[in-house]
Amino acid sequence: MKELKRRGMNPTSLLQDYEVDVVDEIKTGGKETRNSSKTTATTTPAFDQSLLNQRERSLALNSEGLEGLIPRARILLTIGGTFFLAFWPLIVLTLGAFSALYLYFGADFVHDGSRTPVSPPPYIDPYALLEDERINPRLN
Repeated sequence: MKELKRRGMNPTSLLQDYEVDVVDEIKTGGKETRNSSKTTATTTPAFDQSLLNQRERSLALNSEGLEGLIPRARILLTIGGTFFLAFWPLIVLTLGAFSALYLYFGADFVHDGSRTPVSPPPYIDPYALLEDERINPRLN
């Protein structure tokens, strides 16, 4: 901060100079138009032209009314669809593996247990269990 004051600068003027340089660089396509005496050791990164109105596009997209619903839904569905498409190789691999196992083992691979007869468990009278001599009579 002391160095900035010594040179007669303030942080806001540096920010304004940087913004002017960035806009000039974007307009000229990144070509050097300044003379060599004004160039500094730091270079500004080249920005894409579509990044200039990012804030306005974001505000328009996040509007509260119903007019922003369709564009938001379209973008969200596009993002969701592309995310889902990334897992297609895994889905195809899994389906292929289970199909191969089913073709190899046949109907025995997936079964519902209908071939084995199942009988219900035998009924045990709870009072008969309480009268058992192995249980301590002081517990009841």
